[in-house]
Amino acid sequence: MINIHTFYLKLRKQLHYIYLLYAIPMVYMAAAMIPPFQNPDEPNHFMRAEQVSRGELVPSFYYKHQPKRSASPDSTVLYPKPGGFKTDKGIPAAADLFFSIQANADVKVNDHLLRAAKDIKWDSGIAYSNFGNTAIYTPLVYAMPALGVALGRLLNLSVVKTLFVARLCNGVFAITLSFFALLLARRSNILLFIVLLFPMTIELFASVSQDAILISCSFLLVALIDHAEFGEKPQYRQWHIYVLIILMSIIGMAKPPYALFSIVFLFLRLNPKLKGLLLGIPFLIIATWLYIDRINLGVIFAPPSLHINAKLQILHIFQHPFRFAAMFFDVDKDAVLFNIKSFIGILGWLDANFSQFYYIMAFSILTVGFIIYGRFKKDEHFALRIAFLIAVLASLIAVMSVQYITWTALDSPVLSGMQGRYLLPIFPFLALGLINPTLSNKLHKFKPVATYLIIIFPLVTAINLLQLLLSRYY
Repeated sequence: MINIHTFYLKLRKQLHYIYLLYAIPMVYMAAAMIPPFQNPDEPNHFMRAEQVSRGELVPSFYYKHQPKRSASPDSTVLYPKPGGFKTDKGIPAAADLFFSIQANADVKVNDHLLRAAKDIKWDSGIAYSNFGNTAIYTPLVYAMPALGVALGRLLNLSVVKTLFVARLCNGVFAITLSFFALLLARRSNILLFIVLLFPMTIELFASVSQDAILISCSFLLVALIDHAEFGEKPQYRQWHIYVLIILMSIIGMAKPPYALFSIVFLFLRLNPKLKGLLLGIPFLIIATWLYIDRINLGVIFAPPSLHINAKLQILHIFQHPFRFAAMFFDVDKDAVLFNIKSFIGILGWLDANFSQFYYIMAFSILTVGFIIYGRFKKDEHFALRIAFLIAVLASLIAVMSVQYITWTALDSPVLSGMQGRYLLPIFPFLALGLINPTLSNKLHKFKPVATYLIIIFPLVTAINLLQLLLSRYY
């Protein structure tokens, strides 16, 4: 007869397979049930994927003549550039049909809406749309949605059905990367398992957003270091180095603030030459992409009502550095609560909330994972674990700063624009920095029970996810 401790150890070693049992049906359910264009910025992500499917890897902005506006009394107000990036006319046409659902719980999906969307096909003409917030991203993170668009065109599917195919392509690839992350991780796999099956992660995997690949690459990068560094002795093979370089390059091109994750490379037990390659090659690749894409980075797309002016915002920061630094210590409890909830999952356009009880349960499960498996105590990996925590802090500050510069009203006295989903790529670094399951502690006897709760909880998530999608959209 297998005792409870032995069974717990067997389950812990099979988390990657258990993950598939949950992730595949949950991502499919989210991809099928979340109405078209109801994921964060999904119309713009889909237009970027369509660009990549046509081979437009670095997009071009097409200017159009626009009647001269009367001068604004406020010279700091910037208007979106007239014109746009080229896209298929079917995407904005289909997105417009579903626009009324956004932030309006009274509007549901109905047969009339689906029939109208079914008639919108590809190649009905060209449209120009200013989706500068996604056009700037590297084509690598849109490769799978672009494959979905190409398949949809090949099979003569409607735009909306193609969106579903593109969601599935993105989801399958993100799940695959996450599977290998859980397979490789030694210490951190239990915490990675928890967050990979949170609703927010599931929704992003079931979208055409670049976040799906960004998050899964981040989890895989940490898992690979966990596997190579935290065994009986550090064992890096040649392919480990290649994969780390590729993952870090993709992450940094997708979101440059996350390039600060590379801090941890300085503390790996590798020779100086390999550390130099791990730091230098991704830096050159990221810098090259930013140089190639520099024109698109300057395209203004935000509405003037938001009063965003990145250049002047940077100037204000340099003029008042201490005031800017003080913002990081001005803790807004409501903002913290919002970010915790949106890290777990506020779906749609931040307009689909779970019950308060679900958020409490989810946060409690994550807390149990840290308490039972984490123990911040000095060991032979102490310096590396500190480096992981430094990477967490540095990247968090960088993300908040970029959000302040690019998505916050000019000279705002508070940091804003932060969302919980931006924390998902950072989480695995926190997990590996804090966890230390090899040390015995007073809570060791509770590990089997905690593991069972953690493994069962995604079933609770799946039930709540189904209930939420049905009540919100149907």
